[in-house]
Amino acid sequence: MVDAFLSQITFSEVLIAFMIVYVASSAQSLFGMGWGMIAAPFLALLDPYLIPSTIVFLGFFAALFPSIRYFKDIHWKTFRPSISGRVFGSILAGWIAAYVVASGKIEIIIGLVLLVSILVSATTVKRISQNSRNHFFAGTASGILGTIVGVGGAPMGIIYQNENPSIVRANNNLFFTIGSLISFIILISVGVIKEYHIIYGFLMLPPLFFASYTSKYLLAYASTILKPYILSICSISSLLLVIRGLGLI
Repeated sequence: MVDAFLSQITFSEVLIAFMIVYVASSAQSLFGMGWGMIAAPFLALLDPYLIPSTIVFLGFFAALFPSIRYFKDIHWKTFRPSISGRVFGSILAGWIAAYVVASGKIEIIIGLVLLVSILVSATTVKRISQNSRNHFFAGTASGILGTIVGVGGAPMGIIYQNENPSIVRANNNLFFTIGSLISFIILISVGVIKEYHIIYGFLMLPPLFFASYTSKYLLAYASTILKPYILSICSISSLLLVIRGLGLI
């Protein structure tokens, strides 16, 4: 099984995937979101078959270590309704995800979802009330998007946009740790996740773990340098995904 997998990929592809995973995992640690926004479009350009399964599988690990590091900063009052919504949204999205993957239009869908997510991330909105209802709705939307295309950060980015960064990092990383695990279980139950996705995911764990460790040294530069750069690059990759999905390149 492993030999068959290795015969399908090249060394250069693995090297590029390592760099993508490192950057995406670093962003997740720093901002409490960003894993799917970065990893999904770039890995999809390498291999659309990796979406959403490998993204969801690795998303658990990308958020796990930051969630442990920032656990003391979690705001439980808003976390509980958010994760309840994530469970609800993931269950709703299970069969839709199977249909989307089978449709052959995953690149277009990912690209469009990401472009909207990037627009939201780059736009300042007025402060949203931090109540249970709003967090449940945001969690539900994240569960739907995260399960279908592996990119569930935008709704959480909207609701937390004007909140304390330390709380955002803590809440969102634990949210995506649990949420990714839930989405993973649901994707298995509907037959979307295959052996190929798991093997590829395990291959990508070393750069992911390394990023989780080194991200703490980049914290001082997160908002002023890294975020604008990441959003610009993701915009380009998302546009390329849509164009390729339409058969224009």
